[in-house]
Amino acid sequence: MTMEKKIFRSLLTLIFIDQTYITFTFPLITLIFFDPQSRLFPSDISYAARSMWYGMCVALPSFINIFFAPTLSALSDEFGRKKILLIEIASAFVFTSLVGIGIYTGKLSLVFLGFIIKGAFARTNPTALAIIGDTATREKKILYMGYLQFAISVGASIGPILGGYFATRFLFSHFNFSLPFFIAALLALANIFLTAKLMQETLRKKIVTSNRLNIAAIKSVMMRPGVLNISLLLLLIQLSWSTYYQFIPPILKTMYQFDAHTLGWFIGMIAVWLAFTTSIVIKILDNFMSVKQMLSLSIYLVLLGFIITLLGCSHLLSAGSLLIWAGAIPIAAGDVLAYSCLTALYSNVVTHEEQGKVMGIGFFIVASAWAATGFIGGFLMSITPLLPLMVAPLSIIASLFLLSSKFGEKLVKEQSINSIEAQPSY
Repeated sequence: MTMEKKIFRSLLTLIFIDQTYITFTFPLITLIFFDPQSRLFPSDISYAARSMWYGMCVALPSFINIFFAPTLSALSDEFGRKKILLIEIASAFVFTSLVGIGIYTGKLSLVFLGFIIKGAFARTNPTALAIIGDTATREKKILYMGYLQFAISVGASIGPILGGYFATRFLFSHFNFSLPFFIAALLALANIFLTAKLMQETLRKKIVTSNRLNIAAIKSVMMRPGVLNISLLLLLIQLSWSTYYQFIPPILKTMYQFDAHTLGWFIGMIAVWLAFTTSIVIKILDNFMSVKQMLSLSIYLVLLGFIITLLGCSHLLSAGSLLIWAGAIPIAAGDVLAYSCLTALYSNVVTHEEQGKVMGIGFFIVASAWAATGFIGGFLMSITPLLPLMVAPLSIIASLFLLSSKFGEKLVKEQSINSIEAQPSY
């Protein structure tokens, strides 16, 4: 086995475990805010108040992540990937522990503190992408980016299902919804030791010169035309995807009375479609489609999924619930296909020593989108539950027009002209 493959397999293992315990928590966020049995709120508090608190809670980590994800990713260019990865995984242990204790004791302040920690540090994806940028050749990057999303997706499919399973099944009267968070904390603790043992440093030592955050270098990467164009497209696509992913659970809870187990399966199945796309579909498409064609296909898939989902939520058809399950398939497939393409484009327009910085910029865009839709979606949902999903397709439609214009041609042309071959570290 080559050093490149050994590092890559270790990375996929660690990220799979990380995403499993992180996504333990996602279906439970809906329940701790909207289930009358939750200890966080009095049972008679209004739906509008719950919606506003929910929106703040899901937006808070993304808002904090706007500042911290680019910083940590850029610092990995200075201090090394492994050190930053260890900090991020250790922070996930703190996050899950605090939220579990907050739910157990009924203290909303501890829950919010946990989500602040999550937003600041517990985000391994930018560092993982930078590691791929270090080790993969230009020809393999889009496949490796897809395989990373596969590992994330498999973890994200197992996590919600297990979280939903443990939410109410064991000692609920004692633990309330906190037990899955404590289990996630134990998994995070184990992953800290695995990272220390398995992960090798991929940043070439000769590049580590200053051991400080180089703001001018980050600004230089951010202002490149290729990076700006990729970022605009990423922002539009993420606005639609983040609105869907953050607000479909409370819609299912309030409109279709999904319990913890069913909600966990729904969110888990979204990740199954992500995994299927990144493991099989993207490999097939890469053989006969250009990047622009794959991006166009991804946007059409997301738009189709929203149409199917809104038809299901409208109660105009008798098979409404089934349509909602079906609509998740093209939305998930389209999003992860677009994200894999865009992260590969990011990686190809910068040098080896700038991989962490450009991936941090990408996560600045992602976090901004998720923070904005979290706050705005919570307000819209307080007006009527379905309103966030009704406005979500607007940005994906805008991205379709953008890609179909001269902007789309310029995006691919700039990527071809400005691409710099990033030599592997090993």
